[in-house]
Amino acid sequence: MKKLPPFDHIRIYSAILLLVFSVLQVGPIFAGTDPFGGGQTGETGSSEGPLVQTEAVFSYESVAAGGTYPAAVKVSIDPAWHINSAEPYEDWLIPAELVLDTVNGIALANIAFPKAHEITLFDQPFSVYSGDVAFFFEVDVGDDVATGDYQIPVSFTYQPCNDYECRAPQTHDLTIPVTVGEMGAATHVGLFADRATTPKVATTEPETTTGQGEAATGAQPENDLERLINEYGFWGYLLALGLAFVTGLLLSFSPCTYPMIPITVSVFAGQQRSVGRGFVLSLFYVGAMAFMYGIMGLIVSLVGGVFGAWLASTPVVIGIAIVFVIFALSMFGLYELQVPMSLRNKLGAKAQQGGGGVIGSIILGVIAALVVSPCVGPFVAGILLYVATSGSPYLGFLVLFVFALGLGTLYVIIGTFSSAISKLPGAGEWMEQIKKFFGFVLLLMAVYFLQTLLPASYIALITSLILLAYGTFGGGLDRLTTESGFFPRLKKFLGILALLIGAYLLVGTLFTQGFILPGASGWLPMGGGGHAQAEAKLIDWETDLNSGLAKAESEGKPVLVDTWATWCANCRVLDKKTFGDQTVAREAKRFVPIKVQLETADSPITRDFMQRFNMKHYSLPTVILMDSDLNVQRVLQGVVGPDEMLEYMQAVK
Repeated sequence: MKKLPPFDHIRIYSAILLLVFSVLQVGPIFAGTDPFGGGQTGETGSSEGPLVQTEAVFSYESVAAGGTYPAAVKVSIDPAWHINSAEPYEDWLIPAELVLDTVNGIALANIAFPKAHEITLFDQPFSVYSGDVAFFFEVDVGDDVATGDYQIPVSFTYQPCNDYECRAPQTHDLTIPVTVGEMGAATHVGLFADRATTPKVATTEPETTTGQGEAATGAQPENDLERLINEYGFWGYLLALGLAFVTGLLLSFSPCTYPMIPITVSVFAGQQRSVGRGFVLSLFYVGAMAFMYGIMGLIVSLVGGVFGAWLASTPVVIGIAIVFVIFALSMFGLYELQVPMSLRNKLGAKAQQGGGGVIGSIILGVIAALVVSPCVGPFVAGILLYVATSGSPYLGFLVLFVFALGLGTLYVIIGTFSSAISKLPGAGEWMEQIKKFFGFVLLLMAVYFLQTLLPASYIALITSLILLAYGTFGGGLDRLTTESGFFPRLKKFLGILALLIGAYLLVGTLFTQGFILPGASGWLPMGGGGHAQAEAKLIDWETDLNSGLAKAESEGKPVLVDTWATWCANCRVLDKKTFGDQTVAREAKRFVPIKVQLETADSPITRDFMQRFNMKHYSLPTVILMDSDLNVQRVLQGVVGPDEMLEYMQAVK
């Protein structure tokens, strides 16, 4: 079985839970400037030429003001190298990042990252980009932008490795050339073939939205909802909209909504009604409510670009998480969040003025969408908040529209068939359980937004505690009898499932990471495979180069120098695979082992280190073996296997 990346379980189970529980989770190559004199478009750390080259391109020679047009940053990566993807598996890796700017009314937004692929280096999986890829985005030219030539700055940051070594993270500063005036000829037609242009001014073509389809280069949007749809096509739509419908249907059974359905139906359809009349009036009521919900989704999605920029701000993300917690507490009954009574009375009076019939049903449907119940309101606000991150008005409208159809299904059934009321379950404690269930979902949504700020281990810990709380208080520990019905059994099943997944995440996190105490994997017996995890205890590294060399000179010992940085994936591979080997660790005891952190290429410690050992290129990991007279015997760059390292070390006296 293929080994999952560390903490990739978090992504899997978070996605499963948010998919099942809500509609929301349907969720360096060393380039740029060489610190020792390289060029601007790629690092020439070897004789074969640049490892990474970048180019910023625009889709037209000139464009009219008041339109949105596609642009891209093309990245060409040396075949033997790769860069980390925008979402690497480990939080200590440097992701590929494109930073956009706004100048003189020309705004850049809505990045669509290339589709990453997975590679395995020494049994460690990584999410990377390789070859030729393109990062697409939109250039929005305001209506009042004056005619002329503009240079819009963008920056691209990345960090590369090959199978043996890593280079430092680098940033390329680029510019997008935009000429505003009359519409000119299209450029880079092949690159932008699947990407639409959205003029804001009147044209003979229908208005379309950029960034919805996957480009020829495999670009995919950052938003999980759009990623699901782009990856699975029709089935992605079916899953996303199906979950939206089911979520709305479940919320219609909440204690604030369910008991009021027969009363509401009798208001717009009357006590005495035929099947046909009841069906038509119910349909108009639910249709009007769904349309208003869709408009809400459309509006919040139209500000998706601005909202996406806000999500880059830590205070904003924390604020969003706090809002979700406030919503969740209202679902637990600590307080009620609802429209003020005065406004509800005014809207109710307007509904009564609309009279009966179709017009009255439509007015009541609009009012129902605006005056959401205390049970439904917090969850609707959460969905709107999530939909805003997609930046797709089409999806924003559709998700909220289908959600409202699910919310209104019981209205149509009861409005059409009066006898259906007697077939539905009576009000009871089960409705409160549904309300609490969605309260826990809102807490998971808060965690979803915090995943950009917190390490994966903390996300796993918080998620596990939420699931354990739901399993404990949501019915996982309830006792069943032979007389227990369907709902108690379903409640217990979901509770047990939450307990199992929560316990798995909690134990796995404490086992591998530890918090107050060290991770259990560091002190439990692991057999033959445990040495890699306990590498830090196998070799007692010195951390200061000068003091380590002085110690070696005074004791007459050879020297083992290892270099590393927090972003260096191959440095960690070397630690686990080679220096975590028991035989290598025993051989290292006759050396003075020194581990030197070279975090950046232009830091004083890095420059001093490279000058001391006459190194021309900054590359990690680099291992230096020195004899007892402090003469350099061998310089090893990249990952070296334990057998090879042992051979080199044994040759040094």
